[in-house]
Amino acid sequence: MAGNQKQTGTRTLTAKAPESPGAGTATPWRRVKIGAITFGAVLALGVALTLLGGGKEGQGSTETPADPAPTSQAGGSGPGAKAKTVKGGVPVGYPRTKDGAAAAAVNYQMARSAPGYFTDQGLRHQVLKTVMTSSALASQQAQDDQLAKGLMASLGVSEQTTPDMVMRAASLGTSIRSYSEDTATVKIWMSEVVGVPVEKSKMPVSGSWSTYTLILQWQDGDWKIATIDLADGPTPLVVPDQSASSTEDMRLANKEFGAPRYAG
Repeated sequence: MAGNQKQTGTRTLTAKAPESPGAGTATPWRRVKIGAITFGAVLALGVALTLLGGGKEGQGSTETPADPAPTSQAGGSGPGAKAKTVKGGVPVGYPRTKDGAAAAAVNYQMARSAPGYFTDQGLRHQVLKTVMTSSALASQQAQDDQLAKGLMASLGVSEQTTPDMVMRAASLGTSIRSYSEDTATVKIWMSEVVGVPVEKSKMPVSGSWSTYTLILQWQDGDWKIATIDLADGPTPLVVPDQSASSTEDMRLANKEFGAPRYAG
């Protein structure tokens, strides 16, 4: 998480959580975003993963401006942009193409939005080692560890309530902002749901919309994340006659419906 992180539009995840010395600026998770919708005073809706951070590797690469038109509606993974295998629980091995970069960006962000990413440090480190560039790994790992701890505290998650925690994310579309064989900038529009469906929950299950901008680099034969930026995404109106489900209904739905699968 190097110095040039963008701070415009990034939402915070917790209620004015104290910042630890050395923490990177603007982050979803210090900005711990993970989404945002303020509860009461300042408890923001964070949604599943967000971390703003990364390295500077992409700076200096020559990028060819790309048509900002979306690649495809299927999570941004176009025809043939499929992962070759799974490593560290994450689909990897993408073609060195625009569609390959878009599919990698979506799947990497999905991996960083799973409940286990926040509750299991070992899994989190494994995912980051798989998706980050070598120069961005250490700082991103340190930041994510700190933010995951803060997020769990803000959610009020205990050993008893962890199984009921709701943390879901889904890609609504992607846009390639720039592309070269070595570097790609991909924007992802995502919907996120997070909270704990228990009585007197610190954060009832709520939804938000976000836009992630990932700079990817071609490293070791695959696309890797160099930097991540987060901002509020296009947000729809709530249907007037549609009310929120009860705590029990949300808890049961979380058990009944499987989490969204990877895009490719």
